[in-house]
Amino acid sequence: MASEEEMCQNYSMTKKARKILEYRILITPDIRTGTNKKCFTAHVPVLGIAADGDTVEDARNNAEKLIAFHLDSLRKEDKPIPQEIGMDFITTAKVPA
Repeated sequence: MASEEEMCQNYSMTKKARKILEYRILITPDIRTGTNKKCFTAHVPVLGIAADGDTVEDARNNAEKLIAFHLDSLRKEDKPIPQEIGMDFITTAKVPA
C-alpha cells in the first residue's frame, strides 16, 4: 500500500498534468419560461450549451458545471473536445420594427 507521501506526490503529478480548458460564457438577462420570473442565461457558444440562474453568479456557476458534464459526456462518447480558437466579434443588426 502506498504511503501518504506517495499518494500526495501522485495526486500532485496528476493535477499538474491535467490541461485546463477555458471557454467564453455570455451571460444575458432573461425571463424563465413557465414562471415568467427574471433570471440570467449563460451561453457557451463554442459548445452550443446554455444554463440559467437567478443571479449572474448562479448562471455562471451552473454553466461551469454544465461545461464539465458536457465535456465528460463527449469524452465517454470518444468525440472531439471543442476548444476556443480566437476572438469573438459582437455586432448589431438594424431591422424594421
